[in-house]
Amino acid sequence: MNIEKPISGAEITRKALVEAALRLFGEKGYEAVSTREIADHAAANIGSIAYHFGGKPGLRLACADYVMGRIRSFIGPAFAGPLPKLSPAEAVSVLEWQVEQFGRFVATSGEAKLLATFILREVMQPGEVFQTVYSQLFKPVHERMCEIFAMATGQDAEAEEVRLATFCMLGQTIYFRIGRPAIMQRMNWEDIREEEADKIVAVLKTNLRGLIAAYKKD
Repeated sequence: MNIEKPISGAEITRKALVEAALRLFGEKGYEAVSTREIADHAAANIGSIAYHFGGKPGLRLACADYVMGRIRSFIGPAFAGPLPKLSPAEAVSVLEWQVEQFGRFVATSGEAKLLATFILREVMQPGEVFQTVYSQLFKPVHERMCEIFAMATGQDAEAEEVRLATFCMLGQTIYFRIGRPAIMQRMNWEDIREEEADKIVAVLKTNLRGLIAAYKKD
């Protein structure tokens, strides 16, 4: 019988600090947020930041690790381990599944906003954290998506047009988070729930099929 290990007070404090910093760094930017403000939001002692993370820079890296872990948890098995050889039809199915999972999370999850605001801040101000996220998450995920897209189209995974097409495929999905207020207003939606997410996913899949058809090698 498996007995779950109880979460310690130190682990609870560490998690609270990461979540508070993630929100504040995303909303205000790293430089504008003090350790005192983070500690207050986390209901923790200010000294616990140095104890758990070695200081504010370490906490920033811990936020990046948390974001990468959460994204890896929902992007699915297509990104775990070596990629098996897929037929074009199988590759399309994998991409459609991935677009649906990612699209639903981005459009409907409150957590997606928290992750997106932090990541966008780091992308706009490239530094150590951005390079960490790029090398450990962005680049490997994009490379894997290019591989699958290449199997679906018969193209070279590292061809320039395949890399750009893959950015388009990912970018249109992410827009449903960063452009959420404008989308809801233009669509006359009060919120984006499952019904609205179904419509978004249907369009994302249609666009994906069109993109694959446009790049499919004769």
